Amino acid sequence: MADNYIGLMSGTSLDGVDAVVVDDSCTKVIANAYFPYPEELKQNLLNLTKTQQTNLSDFAQVDIQVAGFFANCANNLLANNNIDKDSIRAIGSHGQTIFHLPAEYSMQIGHGAIIAEKTGIDVVSDFRMADVANFGQGAPLTPVYHQHLLGGNSAVVINLGGICNATIINNDEVVGFDTGPANTLIDNWMRKVKNIDFDRDGIFSRSGFVLEDMLDSMLNDEYFAKAYPKSTGPEYFNLKWLDQYLPQSYNDEDVARTLIELSSITIAQSIPQGADVYLCGGGMHNLFLSERIAFFAPHSEVSTTNDLGVHVDFVEAAAFAYLAKLRLENTPGNLPSVTGARTEKILGALHAA
Repeated sequence: MADNYIGLMSGTSLDGVDAVVVDDSCTKVIANAYFPYPEELKQNLLNLTKTQQTNLSDFAQVDIQVAGFFANCANNLLANNNIDKDSIRAIGSHGQTIFHLPAEYSMQIGHGAIIAEKTGIDVVSDFRMADVANFGQGAPLTPVYHQHLLGGNSAVVINLGGICNATIINNDEVVGFDTGPANTLIDNWMRKVKNIDFDRDGIFSRSGFVLEDMLDSMLNDEYFAKAYPKSTGPEYFNLKWLDQYLPQSYNDEDVARTLIELSSITIAQSIPQGADVYLCGGGMHNLFLSERIAFFAPHSEVSTTNDLGVHVDFVEAAAFAYLAKLRLENTPGNLPSVTGARTEKILGALHAA
């Protein structure tokens, strides 16, 4: 009987795809893998998201390439772990976000119909637009899974992607929102000054000093003062945004150090005093970032989702497997208290194999 799910997720870092097979509860990970984007596809995506300009033919080709890559990820995950595709009820594919305008429009490419055809498995995709059409932010969508994973316990789950989203659960009350940048600014800075994709373990940023005036100016950005529900993305927090805050002269490592401080402070500000905190996401590979978050939340016990049974790298992928399960059960997948949508909505478009 097909009672397992596949979750496929690629975030705003544009580095590759996290893939999981989970059981019917979506809390037990049976298999997982990370598949980095080929360099050509990665550059195509970077060009598309940076310029936000393309022609329809080129756009269609990138969409097809992303869908083909996602399908290969699912097929390879099953083959490498000797898992029969007939044991998979559906694939939940987030796709690759290339444009997100809160409460107006959100676009993820990697068409579900192509993935379904290439895998022979039903696919649920395009999760965000039903919420957006209902006047929601379309993000974050993972809090419903965090609530499920915590099993009724109160805590805070913080996903350190390109953008950080925080889920605050207090009994049955759930609040979730994007705090601002986690990795997107530091990653883009590292690409600019060091020609590498990220600051592994925070080694480069550790070597710098905080530029206090720059930090204070960035912290005064209007996004951080906005009330939730709120969501954002690299369309807002990018190198163009950063340019307005750079001093006339600086050391590259000092800017990196200051960006770590910006992320850490704005993330910690979302944590209620004394709440248990579980971190996850790609930002966990920057140990300095997680250390600074814990420093700015001294009254909280800060651990990781590994303690909840799902590895930090695969929580979001598991979340979209869970959202696919909810779609097949015709159960709403958004939380209006999180996204600001008018009502609960069934999320995702179903593509039959």
